[in-house]
Amino acid sequence: MKLSEYFKMIYPVMDNQKNQGLFVTRCFQSAGSNHFTLSSWKQTSSDLETQRMIYKGNRKLTADMRASFPRPIDSSGLSVFFSKNISGNNLRKAMTAFAIPPTAEESNKTFAKALSSQFVLFVTSEADDVDDIVAMEYQRYLSEPDDEPVPQLTPLYPNDSAYVSFQPQRTYSTTAHGKFQHTWVIQNDGKQTWRGRKLVFSNRTEVRPRADTNILDIPDTPPGESIKITTGFNARGFEGSWDCIWEMHDSDGNNCFSNNKKMFCITVNAKFESK
Repeated sequence: MKLSEYFKMIYPVMDNQKNQGLFVTRCFQSAGSNHFTLSSWKQTSSDLETQRMIYKGNRKLTADMRASFPRPIDSSGLSVFFSKNISGNNLRKAMTAFAIPPTAEESNKTFAKALSSQFVLFVTSEADDVDDIVAMEYQRYLSEPDDEPVPQLTPLYPNDSAYVSFQPQRTYSTTAHGKFQHTWVIQNDGKQTWRGRKLVFSNRTEVRPRADTNILDIPDTPPGESIKITTGFNARGFEGSWDCIWEMHDSDGNNCFSNNKKMFCITVNAKFESK
């Protein structure tokens, strides 16, 4: 199976996808890649040209694209993306497209995990044509006990959706005493107007890096609009690697997108300078 074939089987059964290029972008970003970031707050045709070429099979994964994913690849984030957007009405159709027998048990979560395993194989393999493992992985996940807690697959509010359309990096390599600025451009691509929301550094007590501020106010943002938020970070003289998790909270302090815990996450890798 080739990556373009994989995308062409999934895209038709996905809800809430505006076009093929943006769909490919979201697959990459949900799996932790920072390769496809938009040069402005609004996506244009030129921003998505490479992604469309990948979808059509006219462009292959490059070494830079493969290197842009974290290790391990965020398969859980990608699973949530698939689970959220493959509706119950489309699930059996999607499973059939990947040769899962019609008598097999239907499980949105299990199918999403199998799709994610296939994507990981595309990224980690040196070949452009890899084994089709979705049906095999689906059966394996069905038979294995799942001790993981069931993730929240939907936002807190109905028809609410956020999308980080631009950030300069998702992973920063810095010195142990390094400081840097990070910017999120967040698009409201749902149907809820955001009022009284904040971006909150939720695991600040568990990691060494510190932000200039732990709570960033989000201005009122209607559907289709974007907001830009920036804060500084300080590694504070510590060496190590940390995931700094940020969450969008409503006015009552509830996490609006617990279905995607790494949507606003950045990783800081800090090392002491060599003498």
